[in-house]
Amino acid sequence: MSTYKLEFITPLFSRGAYEDRPEVRSASIRGQLHWWFRALGGNAADEKAIFGGVHNGPTSSKVVIRVSSPVGSIGSVNTLPHKSGGQASPKTAFQIGTRFDLHVLMRLGGLDVRLQTALNRTLEAWMLLGTLGLRSTRAAGSFRWEPASATDQDSLRPPADFATYEARCAKLLTNAPLRFALLGQPYKAAEQARRDVSDTLGGRDDGQGQNDLARLRDPLGKIHGGRKTSPLRFRIVGFGAEFRIAALWDARTAVTGNQPSDLAGIINLLKQRKPALGVQLASSSLG
Repeated sequence: MSTYKLEFITPLFSRGAYEDRPEVRSASIRGQLHWWFRALGGNAADEKAIFGGVHNGPTSSKVVIRVSSPVGSIGSVNTLPHKSGGQASPKTAFQIGTRFDLHVLMRLGGLDVRLQTALNRTLEAWMLLGTLGLRSTRAAGSFRWEPASATDQDSLRPPADFATYEARCAKLLTNAPLRFALLGQPYKAAEQARRDVSDTLGGRDDGQGQNDLARLRDPLGKIHGGRKTSPLRFRIVGFGAEFRIAALWDARTAVTGNQPSDLAGIINLLKQRKPALGVQLASSSLG
């Protein structure tokens, strides 16, 4: 078993059956791990061997994910921090500083070396680049992490600084159908970075933005007219008292329906209309 301590640096909008009662669910983290396994290039047979499945004969998961009860404040937080009043769409959430323990356990004899390596890579990708909860592609639910025990030789270790983080992500994503960039602007607060990430295009009062995004096959995702997850995803990363934005582009055309030209198109649009984020993207390796 490996145990990790997670602490959220942006609000966590995560709930179960009740809208006004936030909770952290192990099933949500399993869902994130499934997404990252596939995004890293994992195949269906290996995914079933690790996580289990019901198709073509049921198989139990060899991985158990458990979480401790979160410790932190609960309150109303704006899901759209760049807006004000009702347009900011406030929701009950776990606030910044919320912590919980994540337990990753093996059962049924565990995994062979190849599959264990694939699982470790998946877990590492989520903890370095992933998020959790509502508005997660716009950097809500970003967190810091560390192993619960310094003596646990099987646990992953977090990078110590931005340079190490960037190099480790680049190595982790080698040959994966994903593009990654650590954007250059430093922030004093993670919420300042989340504000810039959230202020994009295509809101209810942005008809021109909606049309432009549709022309680019909705590279920021959509809700109306058929739900689509954004292939352009963001995570806030922090070391010490400094924070920066990590950007990820899902280049799996068969999954997202987007072409490489759509990434260039959305970066150009953001540079013109939302320069706080767009200029950073344009000057990064994504641009």
